[in-house]
Amino acid sequence: MSTSDQRLSAFEEHLLTELRHVVAARPADEPAPMPGPATRRPRRRLVLAGGAVIVATAAVTVADPSLLGMHTSPAYAVERDPDGSIRISINDYRDPKGLQRRIDSFGVKAAVDYLPAGMTCQDSRADFVPPGRMPRAMVDWAPLGGKDHYFKIHPEYIRPGQTFVYTVQVSTSPHHRGQRAAIRLANGPVAPCDPVPGDVVPSRGG
Repeated sequence: MSTSDQRLSAFEEHLLTELRHVVAARPADEPAPMPGPATRRPRRRLVLAGGAVIVATAAVTVADPSLLGMHTSPAYAVERDPDGSIRISINDYRDPKGLQRRIDSFGVKAAVDYLPAGMTCQDSRADFVPPGRMPRAMVDWAPLGGKDHYFKIHPEYIRPGQTFVYTVQVSTSPHHRGQRAAIRLANGPVAPCDPVPGDVVPSRGG
């Protein structure tokens, strides 16, 4: 055996020893994570409301960000797919402005806000594209029942000067933990969110 082979063997043995220590340190009552759909809460049915305004309701799913790729934070992961779309995975509904800046860095101007259940942003903060005129192909979602939970933005459907608007109502009630989200498109800039009582789903008129 060469010197380099001996060094590699010693290195692999060291990694194996460390792994055994990590496994041994796991509390006896802590279950080992099992990959796949069985460890995730099912996503609820996605619906379209008010024309092409995109609305989703889903249960909280917390994933290990180290498994989601290099471009991650504890709260979200944003990546460019080979087809040019922007894939967004949300692990924890916090740090909306961090997610907003991350989407901005991919060349899509964004406005992201998380609000308590029953609250929304004032509708007058932007010149929103009417629901019936929003491009339906701008966003698509992970298949229902799959192990991955994400949505994808297709930037080719967002014109220069437009803003991608993602608003989420987050319920922390012990009886109902989940989210209700709406995706809209605005012409020009979007003012800061002024929370007001209401639904994130806009009226059919826009």
